[in-house]
Amino acid sequence: MPLIILALILAIPAVELMVLINVGGEIGALNTIGLCLLTAAIGLTLVRLQGMRVVMDMQQAASRGEPIGASLVHGFFLAVAGVFLLIPGFVTDTVGALLLIPPLRLALARLGFAHFMVRRGGTRQTTIIIEGEVIEPDMDNTRGRQDPHRTPTRLDRHDPEN
Repeated sequence: MPLIILALILAIPAVELMVLINVGGEIGALNTIGLCLLTAAIGLTLVRLQGMRVVMDMQQAASRGEPIGASLVHGFFLAVAGVFLLIPGFVTDTVGALLLIPPLRLALARLGFAHFMVRRGGTRQTTIIIEGEVIEPDMDNTRGRQDPHRTPTRLDRHDPEN
């Protein structure tokens, strides 16, 4: 996994530079810079608008007592889209723009969730729920009844040597 991350760190700027040089050769340097700034501004505006909508949906779902998992997924991928749109270049802008499509975000989430749910051996992880009950300690002891609002002192703790 670290090698994949290193390869991406090296490959993304190289690909971006190649694309920027090719586009700059076709439309000119200033037009290329202007287009990069324009795509970033439009993309970040869309991220902001969709992000506000996701936050509103999350608040409404939480007030109704419904799960907010889908909204969290959308929020996560919108944040990733924002990062990609901030990075100058057309390739990262394209990836960021693709992440603005809600069905694509959900599909990526399903793929990622399925990947993390499957172990290396191909078995699914299971959740173990252990039920229990809370038992409050008996406040009666050899010193008499204690005030439950009093802050315990060192002598109040059970010490087998005393």
